[in-house]
Amino acid sequence: MSDILEFAAQFFNAVEGGDIDAVAGFYRDDVTVWHNFDNVNQTREDNLATLAGISGRYDAFGYEDVRHTAVEDGFLRQHVIKATIGEKTVNVPAILRVYVESGKIHRIEEYFDRGQLDVVFS
Repeated sequence: MSDILEFAAQFFNAVEGGDIDAVAGFYRDDVTVWHNFDNVNQTREDNLATLAGISGRYDAFGYEDVRHTAVEDGFLRQHVIKATIGEKTVNVPAILRVYVESGKIHRIEEYFDRGQLDVVFS
């Protein structure tokens, strides 16, 4: 199980570091990324574009209070999203269920209150 926790740490280091090529290497070609706030399954390409755009949307963006929990077919990731634009900062708790098969992510389900971002940054 410690291998999956190392996998989780490496994946999110790539995400947080904005290394989109590295993130792509963790994904299967048919990966789907679902968000509770819009109930849409993003394709691999759409999700990579979303992640690549983070640095242009925020002055600062990162994760705090990170916890990984191994489960039979992947891992859970809990964190607090900390995002800043100008003088405004928001902290949004989130949880992700990440499904891994044969060393590649094939599905992510992400749960957080996007409304908290919209309220602070509107």
